Amino acid sequence: NYYIFQIWPAACGDTSRNDQLREVQRTLPFLYSNMKIMSTVGIIPGSGCHYVAAGYQRFADLIGPLVEEDVYGYVPAGAITAPNLVQAWFTTPTRNAIALQFDQNMASWDSGSNGLFFLDGAAGQVSSGSVSGKVVTLQLSAPSAAGTITYLKGIGWNGVQADLVYGANSIAALTFADVPIAALPPSSYSSWAAEPGQ
Repeated sequence: NYYIFQIWPAACGDTSRNDQLREVQRTLPFLYSNMKIMSTVGIIPGSGCHYVAAGYQRFADLIGPLVEEDVYGYVPAGAITAPNLVQAWFTTPTRNAIALQFDQNMASWDSGSNGLFFLDGAAGQVSSGSVSGKVVTLQLSAPSAAGTITYLKGIGWNGVQADLVYGANSIAALTFADVPIAALPPSSYSSWAAEPGQ
């Protein structure tokens, strides 16, 4: 088994390809069934490079249950991983709202998260958000022709962890970059949307 951490945005001063590197890290477990990934953006105290002892202790607290599950047969009562985006799509013909489906139930929306999303690299287009089970719906300030969505760019992030998107398990969601936005809902939408707690 392999356990990896998605690095902090613009970690150690790297701002050139950091967003894309985190996207590669996020998607690696989709390729390897024996790999799990944990976010670091929600770790307090945080760090743009190295952490103090309390930060590394939080690393251990987050990854420990994943190791226990694989090695010792621990059966968690709920999700113990960082929320990971599964797919994104426009919810209306006018393309003024985007649904983000994660792999687990999400926490309620915080308005501070509005500015952390980028459509085709441009900020300031999300006016509000809401959560229903695994789906986060972003309301846009105007119809959009964007083809991709990014969550949390390394350049310009103020490091305010209260504004991050979290799972219902209080673990910060993995960041993602340049994820394609589908023009229509996935065919399986009706089945899982009816059971938001699953």
